[in-house]
Amino acid sequence: MRDVASTGVDLRIAILADIHGNSGALRETLRHARDRRVEQLIVLGDFVGYYYCADEVLKELEGWRLAAVRGNHDRYLLEAQNDARIVEEYREKYGSALSIALKTLSPSQIGWLASLPDRATVTVDDITFELCHGSPNDRDRYVYVDAPAEDVEACLVDGSDFVLMGHTHHSMLVSRRSTCLLNPGSVGQARDVGGFASWCLFDTATRAIQFQRTAYDVEGLLKRVRTTDPHLIELAAVLVRNNRFLAGL
Repeated sequence: MRDVASTGVDLRIAILADIHGNSGALRETLRHARDRRVEQLIVLGDFVGYYYCADEVLKELEGWRLAAVRGNHDRYLLEAQNDARIVEEYREKYGSALSIALKTLSPSQIGWLASLPDRATVTVDDITFELCHGSPNDRDRYVYVDAPAEDVEACLVDGSDFVLMGHTHHSMLVSRRSTCLLNPGSVGQARDVGGFASWCLFDTATRAIQFQRTAYDVEGLLKRVRTTDPHLIELAAVLVRNNRFLAGL
């Protein structure tokens, strides 16, 4: 994984968030991105958590030019390395993903996650992006499209053309003054319509934003969730939410 940088040429960028160990969804997203001639990625945190293939997620990202910040589930992983209580509390609330990630991620992969900042500023082709997981002022704050006006205003960052946020697993695009607040939705656990990875395609030449939905095979993941974490019904149910074609799975 290589850091993104200003190149002086027109580029297509894929903006991703909340992959959450769902390597199958990420694999199809990256295939779709290549088909759309994407050259760079921006990832807004939560590479791990909920689902079980964090190591494969990081392997899928190898070779891409990439800018990223870490999310709350990434922090849980780092904090849990020396605290078994966090692992058990996580298992009860979110499932077995954290304990599996601690066993399967290599030291270098964990080191890479540890090196990520909570917030970053990236400039590409004279366009400035502020990268966050929650809001710019609170890394764990959820900001939805129907947030109060004062909450939206608080997310504006002087000098930034785009403030990019994840965390909610819902897509959002809000324009205020000269800044756009953008949430691409979740690759690994979209909470509006299951069965699709949600992400954004950004063209630096035109500043056009296209929200993307990439289908992936959820059946195998559903089976694993129901076997590994049967006490968390919602962990499986969210994968097929509001998708009538997957309702019988």
